[in-house]
Amino acid sequence: MAADKPTKRKRKSPGTAADVGGAFLRQRSDPRKERRFENSSSVGAVLTMVGGSLAALALGAGVFGQWFRGDGTTPHPYALHLLGAGVAFAIAILLFGQWGSLPVRVGDAGVAVERGTEVERLGWHDVQGVLLGGGALTFRGAGMSIVIPLRSQPEAAARALAEARTRIPARVKEIDEKALPAPSDAAGQVLSLEPPQIAGLRCKSSDKLISFERDARLCGRCGELYHKDDVPRRCVTCDAPLLG
Repeated sequence: MAADKPTKRKRKSPGTAADVGGAFLRQRSDPRKERRFENSSSVGAVLTMVGGSLAALALGAGVFGQWFRGDGTTPHPYALHLLGAGVAFAIAILLFGQWGSLPVRVGDAGVAVERGTEVERLGWHDVQGVLLGGGALTFRGAGMSIVIPLRSQPEAAARALAEARTRIPARVKEIDEKALPAPSDAAGQVLSLEPPQIAGLRCKSSDKLISFERDARLCGRCGELYHKDDVPRRCVTCDAPLLG
């Protein structure tokens, strides 16, 4: 009986598809999600709209009574009072009003705001600093910032800060852990993300051009981009373990 031929075992090279089982290493086609938060319709926002309408009515009536009365007589005796009230209302609304904010997205692709049909996005790996103050949570990147108002988007701010603590802890270590409440799992609409467009970008580790999307690997924590042949053991941006 002939002896079985020994089988050759292929040696896995660092960063190949066989290594995708690492703790945070992901392929481009792996599913990603985010949460979408609408601006909250609070009592303050309603009062702001009512106050703005009253200011407009008072200003309009005052202008008409002062200069555009059709009888050609002297201005209405209450015209100046209406003008003054309208100006006072307008200033108060501008200073203290609670205006609606843009829809906010938070998830695997970073933080984003919707401006009409466009989504302005800042990836976690591109965040250079996080600031909590002035009534907003602000994520700063190179040449852009994402601002989440605390009054109109409290759930979005809580979710964004909690995710930042997990994904880019070095950027939020100056912010008190109790500064915002824990996010609610019921808040926000869960959306599936399309695979990222990465052809033509460069590997963060080797600066090698990624010509084909199949050659790309992503850090599942901060989204940093690597070529499959140059994946480091730990992410150079967030220090997440990539290879086992």
